[in-house]
Amino acid sequence: MSSVLGVSVGASAVRLARPDSVNRDDAASRHVPDFRAQVVAAGRDLPEELAAESIGVVLAGAPDAGQVHATGVAYRDEAQAGAVQAAMARQQLANYRLVTEASAALKFLDVSGALGDHATLVFYDLGSSGLTVSVVDRATGEVVETVRTDTVSGDVFDRMVRANQLENNRIEAPRDAAASLELDLRCREAKERLSTGGAVAVPGAGGLLLLSRDVFDSLIGVTVESSARLARDVITRSGRTPDAVVLTGGGARIPLVRTVLESWLGLPVIVPDHPELVAAQGAALLAQQVVPPPAEVARVLPPPQYTPEWNAFRHAPTAVVARSGAPSGTPSWLSAAAPPPSQQVAKIQIRGAALAGTALAVVAVIGLGLGYGKNLLSRTEGSSQPATTQLTAKPPVVTEVATPSPTTPSPPPTSEIVEAPVQTASQIRIPEAEPAPPPPPPLPAPIFPGLPQIHLPPFQLPELPRLPGT
Repeated sequence: MSSVLGVSVGASAVRLARPDSVNRDDAASRHVPDFRAQVVAAGRDLPEELAAESIGVVLAGAPDAGQVHATGVAYRDEAQAGAVQAAMARQQLANYRLVTEASAALKFLDVSGALGDHATLVFYDLGSSGLTVSVVDRATGEVVETVRTDTVSGDVFDRMVRANQLENNRIEAPRDAAASLELDLRCREAKERLSTGGAVAVPGAGGLLLLSRDVFDSLIGVTVESSARLARDVITRSGRTPDAVVLTGGGARIPLVRTVLESWLGLPVIVPDHPELVAAQGAALLAQQVVPPPAEVARVLPPPQYTPEWNAFRHAPTAVVARSGAPSGTPSWLSAAAPPPSQQVAKIQIRGAALAGTALAVVAVIGLGLGYGKNLLSRTEGSSQPATTQLTAKPPVVTEVATPSPTTPSPPPTSEIVEAPVQTASQIRIPEAEPAPPPPPPLPAPIFPGLPQIHLPPFQLPELPRLPGT
């Protein structure tokens, strides 16, 4: 069975209410829900943290208790709303709705039929930490005017009872913090019991606490009258003419409060059966309007269109190597050791250019063997620039030859700077003044496997030009 949960956050206690069943009011043909309520004393804990923890306990309760699919939390002001949100986030709780205490009370009283035909209402909410007076438009739910004060509260009434007992030596003064807290609890119990009785006797470690309703009314009379004066000022500032006064909170049970408000405001006073639970019950009814968010539907994107060249490249076996040289599962363009993609493309282009150059060299050698060598050599002999041809199947050997040529004179010295090819230190050789050695024997004819053997005539390499100053 699905259900909802309503929560009110008070300074002294957190109250939880869940609709248990629905009863039909035959007189008004209304469905009035019955609630199961639970009160958790705040003690030294923060009320907002206690409320979030209590909600978490209820949501994780036994399955037979009914599944809670929505939660309503009534808050007093914006500061408390922020504190509740933070506490709920720390408990990782969601699917809840924050509602004002006035709107929650209005919702419950409207459903229960306690408001009758009244259109403009004065909410007098007297709790343990303070008093909130609000003028509310029933039709729209708008809070026209509101004021809160802490000079009138249940805690103030408890301190008045305590001071009376100590001043009259009815009880012993507490000796430590634990005894002081125990006395405060006894004063609160006496106040609550006086709502339905004429006198109370509350035993304790410091003695028996004795108090009558007449004494209690005399203690709080002036404070209650000041609250009635405050309510009258709020009504005046609102510019509305209210039809009734609704008492909520634990202080609504005090008989003197109802008597003073009727006398000072001249309006009928409505007191619900459980005024301290009105906010929690109304929050539960408002939580029924919470609809769980729909599940997000993931968008299915169409597959990318690849060209045949890209498919060949995409499916080619590759191995990404990290900086240490070991294979890595990270793409190269995401690896910190890999160069940018533009540099990789440049390397591929350079490798392609080198391969193309090698192919051209092979074609030139083949052409030389097929008969184009004579023309090439004839053009080379008549040129002023030397040409070096290395035709061998063995690893190339660098041989430096300086042979004078009888036919080609040396070029005269010039003042122009001739840029020599860049050579390494191992290739630079300084010529000596000794006579040149005899010319080497002519090179053997090249042999190409798989091609017809063509014997080329021997030829002499021209003299290399001498550099000035050597």
